[in-house]
Amino acid sequence: MEDLFHIEHSKLTDSEQQIVDFFNKNQQVVPFLSISEISHAIGISNSTLTRFSKKIGFKNFKELKLSFISKGEVTPSTKLQSALYLEKTEEFPNVMIYRDIQQLLETIEHLDVQSFQAAAKAIIEKKRIFVFSKGASKSLGHLLYFRLKRFGIQIQHISSSGSEIFETLHTLNEDDLLVLFFFGKAPRETNIIFDFAQKEKIDAICFSDQLYKSPAQTGTYNFYVSRGLPTEYHSLTSAISFIDSLIVEVSRIAPKEYHEQLQKMHYLKETYKKDIPR
Repeated sequence: MEDLFHIEHSKLTDSEQQIVDFFNKNQQVVPFLSISEISHAIGISNSTLTRFSKKIGFKNFKELKLSFISKGEVTPSTKLQSALYLEKTEEFPNVMIYRDIQQLLETIEHLDVQSFQAAAKAIIEKKRIFVFSKGASKSLGHLLYFRLKRFGIQIQHISSSGSEIFETLHTLNEDDLLVLFFFGKAPRETNIIFDFAQKEKIDAICFSDQLYKSPAQTGTYNFYVSRGLPTEYHSLTSAISFIDSLIVEVSRIAPKEYHEQLQKMHYLKETYKKDIPR
């Protein structure tokens, strides 16, 4: 879609950045939505969407939408989304499961395998890992922490409570790795951590539901995880699946010591299973 939205990031307003991000994230959905539905989903007016269409060289929104459709590709995700929208999804008893499947497919479509493998390698090679997650994404940060800790990896959380981030942030250096989770509008703490990481040349793995991000919110390894339309219930299924895949990749390329840690943990569980049943 880069050739459709041929405009520099710095020349876009916040609303226009949201429009570009919505189109990029929801390529399978846009053909089935009206200008009012898209405007409502983004949280802008129809006139804002019309002005944006003209700004990038189209007569109106309809012309922009037709150009968008003509540049699209038919994928398994497209087919599934078409089925969901052409039928009345509210009549599906398992609509949430169908949506999760759709979001998983969207996440796969935007996955850069080389970047994924490089991120797994960085987890192994870096001295320490620091995780920042806030709100709903906290559960994801704890899942990653729980899985990596089993390998004996030095991993810890950065406090998500305002100025408390500095209690940990000042200890980081180039030997460390940051893992950031942020969905929707990035918290101000996230922006500060990004700024610090870029200045101190600290690598960062970023998980976000934003495809179109400011350069100031870009890490070393950036991964998109779909959570659905802005107006829908936001699922964490794709993010959890992505984390599980990353853990498996770490295990696959891990040094012998990592698996020895797992064996030690298993031995402890067996030794004390009468005291603490498994």
